[in-house]
Amino acid sequence: MRFKLTRIKVKDLAPIILVMLLLFVSIACANMLIPSYGVIQFEFGIPEALIAIPDSFFLLTSATFALIWGYYTDRIDRTKVIIAGAFSWTLGMMLTGFSTSFVVILISRMISGIGLGCVIPVGYSIISDAIPPDERSGWFGTLAILSSISNGSGQALSSFIGPILGWRFPFFLLSGISIVIVCVLFFVKIPQRGASENELLDLVELNLEYSYKISKKDLGNILKKKTNKYLIIQGFFAIIPGTLFVYFMTSMLSTHYFYILPIDIKLQTAAIFAGLLGVGYLLGNAIMSYIGDILFRKNKKNRTRLATACMLLSIPFVLLMLFSIQPISNEVVTNLNYPTPIPPGEMAEYVILTIIEIFKVSPNYIYYFVFGFIGAVFSTGWVSNKNAVMVDVNLPEHKGTSTSFFSLAEQVGKGITLLISFSLISFFGSVFNMMLFSVFLWVPSALLWFLAGRSVEADMEYKSTILSERKQINLLDFIFELEIQMDRATQKVQDSKYYILSDTLKFNKLLEEAIAILSYCEKEGEFRSITKIEKRAHKLNVKANSIKNMANQIFKILELEDLTAKEIDMFNEDLRQIRLKIAEGERSTFGDLQILYEDAYLKIIEARLLRKNDLIKSRGKILDSIKIYERVKNLLNERLDVILDNSELRDEDKFVYDKEQELLEKCSKALTATNNLKEEFEGIFEKLEEKGITEKDLIKISELTLEYNINLFKVIVETFGQDKKTKDTILEVLDEIDAIFNDYDNLKELELKVF
Repeated sequence: MRFKLTRIKVKDLAPIILVMLLLFVSIACANMLIPSYGVIQFEFGIPEALIAIPDSFFLLTSATFALIWGYYTDRIDRTKVIIAGAFSWTLGMMLTGFSTSFVVILISRMISGIGLGCVIPVGYSIISDAIPPDERSGWFGTLAILSSISNGSGQALSSFIGPILGWRFPFFLLSGISIVIVCVLFFVKIPQRGASENELLDLVELNLEYSYKISKKDLGNILKKKTNKYLIIQGFFAIIPGTLFVYFMTSMLSTHYFYILPIDIKLQTAAIFAGLLGVGYLLGNAIMSYIGDILFRKNKKNRTRLATACMLLSIPFVLLMLFSIQPISNEVVTNLNYPTPIPPGEMAEYVILTIIEIFKVSPNYIYYFVFGFIGAVFSTGWVSNKNAVMVDVNLPEHKGTSTSFFSLAEQVGKGITLLISFSLISFFGSVFNMMLFSVFLWVPSALLWFLAGRSVEADMEYKSTILSERKQINLLDFIFELEIQMDRATQKVQDSKYYILSDTLKFNKLLEEAIAILSYCEKEGEFRSITKIEKRAHKLNVKANSIKNMANQIFKILELEDLTAKEIDMFNEDLRQIRLKIAEGERSTFGDLQILYEDAYLKIIEARLLRKNDLIKSRGKILDSIKIYERVKNLLNERLDVILDNSELRDEDKFVYDKEQELLEKCSKALTATNNLKEEFEGIFEKLEEKGITEKDLIKISELTLEYNINLFKVIVETFGQDKKTKDTILEVLDEIDAIFNDYDNLKELELKVF
């Protein structure tokens, strides 16, 4: 069943909605202090130059902790992480409401910032795993709309409810709502990591988990990716104009342009005029996100192209909007003849009448609205598409961390801007001039978007290649794992024959374990449409149950007290016949284990052959070898643990038992050697990276070497060995690869003949 307007699965809508609500409440909290600056300043006797410090620290703390939260989002259970983060900023909001001094406000806002730094990267990571690639702009655009409404809602709560119920009440209200959302999150299953990636859909359909997790080494790779690098830097510049408009437009209109209005409605009227720009922002996100998805389906570069064009087009319209702002005429006050004071019940009416009168008497505010509306629409071109591009180019296990880097750049931009805002006002002479200058910061942002457009397609293809390879590995690993499990079950059936005459409890335990394993394999084969596995498991399961039932019927008869010696011998003969039937059935032979063991070494041989053309695939073969050795070792350990007393074995079985002991010893030795090989091989990658040769470079070079049958070493030296010192170092590093394989042969004993 599918939702009509989207390809998102219905089961994934619940976590998306909850996370969106959580983001909505947290972002509302982020801006809720702004309209109350005047009241707080008066209550605690805070100098005007310090009033924005708590919000500045809030943003900087959020940015710092976003990196920590983002990293652990990609490593551990995201539900636990987002609940912990939500608890942090809920606690911070409650402390803000209970604040008794400026220091307490500062600390409580920092605690809220710690939580917000979690909710953003984790929330975006969860949502991105439920959204199909060609719908990402639309959904992230919707999220931007909610974010904008949330910004307005937070300020509206403080602007309209704060003067009536006190500036603390909105913080208590939102903290209560967030507690309810967190409680509901305990009972909601979030989408699995990578569920929306086209390359991993087969894994999702088979209900297989994408198990890759971020490592510390990946942090550098995320930052080195060109698209990420450009968009992270542009985020710092692009956020500054919007920050100044959000934080200072209301106060600027109120104190410098609407100063003749009665104090009872001046702030509310200014807030509404500042909020009019939000209408264009909301509509723009809806339009640009929709356009972004349509253009993406035609060309994968189009999201970045749209963002570049929109950012440049927004500049002239926002400038015209600023130049349209003029002090309102005295006629507004004269025509409306406000009572003093304005009764609380009539405030809303007078605010509406004032807005209408301003448009009548001061037509320049019509231009303010028109130009501001168009500029706001264009300014959303990058907002609604930035997160979609981020998800497009980053691996599933990197989404939370990459989002935190994006958030860091933007929050640092916001935080520094607020921290030095009053210095900037002094430097530029006025709030208006500061805003005017900030608009031109969209020029370098547009240039960085243009550069991102040149790299985005290559970064997406690189990601797609990796995911496709991982999907194949996961599928093969899963099928191989089921086959190994069936092999375990088969061996348990074979081992049961040693106990059929001597230990009925041990006999039944082995068969029950085998039946449980086979039932699981049969169920998984049916559920995941792996017909071969399903049929084989079913066949073995029927035989195991048949043997168990026949033997247990005889066991019950042998428990009777009135049996004669002849009858006992007869039934024992029947048990011996069952034992022969077991021995004649399918078995996990030593030869099969030996083939697996030797197959692991063949992977090393392949790795050696590939080293001259493709170091990435060579490393992959080594990792495959380790997996096989580990499985053979585990299977042998379990097999040998079952047989506690080998004196009861027949000569043929004892011979196999001794060979299995020998194979286990060789396998353990080979596994140790192969793990050493892997570690040394990883060291080669690190050394090459120190010389400027990244894994991404190796992939590109490998494609050329395979296509034109060129030696990888030669290409690397010619490409990166510009000076003699660098050339000699690279040659030395590459020569180490041969030495590593030679050392491996000295540690690994290959000779093992099939008896």
